[in-house]
Amino acid sequence: MEIAVFQDTRGKTQSIVEPGIIKVYEGSKSTWKITKEIIFRIDNIAGIKEVRGNIINMAEELGNCKVFVGREIKGMTYNILDGMGFNTWELEGTPMELLEFVFEKELEEANIIKLSELENVKPIIQKVKDGHYYVNLKKIQKNNESLTSKSILIPFLTTTIFYQLEIICGHIPPWFHAEFEKLNLKMEATHISQSEIKVKVYPDICKE
Repeated sequence: MEIAVFQDTRGKTQSIVEPGIIKVYEGSKSTWKITKEIIFRIDNIAGIKEVRGNIINMAEELGNCKVFVGREIKGMTYNILDGMGFNTWELEGTPMELLEFVFEKELEEANIIKLSELENVKPIIQKVKDGHYYVNLKKIQKNNESLTSKSILIPFLTTTIFYQLEIICGHIPPWFHAEFEKLNLKMEATHISQSEIKVKVYPDICKE
């Protein structure tokens, strides 16, 4: 497993809005080695477009590493990393104090997703009529906090032919935009209350 840790000059995790160095660690359990180092800072950049470009370039430079650890990862950086498929962790300490914890938690999440796929999560996505489906993410995750929106939806979206999927959620997961674009899907979001959003998802070719 590869884990990127954003650090300050003392080797402790750093806030993403402050200058630091990203070190990519590869290994498992107690054996880790540094495979890449990237100097990164956005605190000295004024334009939002330039900041966004720097974050994207950094994420792409990390290659296959999709786990990112920092003391604070919020705002635009979080949204971009999440949209590009990263799991982000806000933790304070040194890499040697944190790598084992992150490694174990990542394995747990991977096992949950595998279990969900083995048990076929599609039945919790209800068929309303031919080609039309419905799922209440907010209710499902309230009853089972271990289920992520990705583990619920991705197996369905990648294996099912549908005309429309209606999703009820508390907020729009940041990964929606990137994944929907990959899958050639479009979405329309409507606030139905202060705490609920209805998202209609459909294949791009179905939109008239």
